This record gives sequence, structure tokens and C-alpha cells, in this order.
Amino acid sequence: MDITFKTSEGRFNYRVAGLLIHEDKLLIMQDENQPYYYVPGGRVMLHEKSEDAIKREIREELSIDVNVKRMLWMNENFFVEDTLKEKFHEICFFFLLEIKDEEIVDHGEEFVVNENGKIHTYYWKRLEELKDINVYPPFLKEKIKELPLHVEHIIET
Repeated sequence: MDITFKTSEGRFNYRVAGLLIHEDKLLIMQDENQPYYYVPGGRVMLHEKSEDAIKREIREELSIDVNVKRMLWMNENFFVEDTLKEKFHEICFFFLLEIKDEEIVDHGEEFVVNENGKIHTYYWKRLEELKDINVYPPFLKEKIKELPLHVEHIIET
């Protein structure tokens, strides 16, 4: 069971997200009919370790295995989702990941994955390009330039 719940005040999510960086490019994704991009990941399941969750999510979304190098950020994010206009309180752990097999790079600069009927388009974007596109959470645009050696706590409202 995913750790998410909805109340009359909004929705709570406990998520993980993974940064896959290859040759100075970050893998980002966009859902069908969404105006924004984000890094792959998903919700943590009850009684699941966050590192196990990001490995599972990447395997489910991209059919690849990854190694977790380290956690980069713990993000508390309070936002209203662009499309549904739903109010969110989200806690997300961001991990730097290592690709075990570079077959994902062979998919090209842009590729589409159908995950159980949901269409996701993935893009390898140069790190300097991120400043010019609508990426969530917004802190990624600056923080991606110099990844921390120790976990940073970031709060966005």
C-alpha cells in the first residue's frame, strides 16, 4: 500500500525520486497532458525502505536496475498541483542513482514508456537546460549544478 492519503485539506504523499545523470544530462519525464517535468520516482509503500522504493520505482517505470549512490535531499514540499488544482503536502527523498547497464541510454534523447496505460515521455536534458524548462520541484534547477556530499533538507512552500 502506497503511503498517500487524501483529506478535505488536501493530499499527503511520501515519495522517492532518482537522479540519473549520464554525460552531463539528467533523465527527466513528463506525463501525458502535463505542463511540467520531473525526475523519475514514486510513492513509498508502507514498511518499505526508501532506498528499496526508488530501486523498485525505477525498475517498474524504466525496466532497469540501478544502484543507489547516496541520498541528496530531503524535500518538504507544499504546493497546488498544476492540472488537478489539488493541494499537496509531500515529503520526498531524492537519491543520486547509478545506472547498472547503459541500455537506457540507447533509447535516445527522448523515448516513450507506457506504464499500465499511463504514457510517460522521458528526456535526457543537459543540466544547463533545466533552468529554461518547467521542472518540479523548482529547487532542482539550481541544486543540480553542485550535488551535495551530505543530505540537505529543503522546504518549499
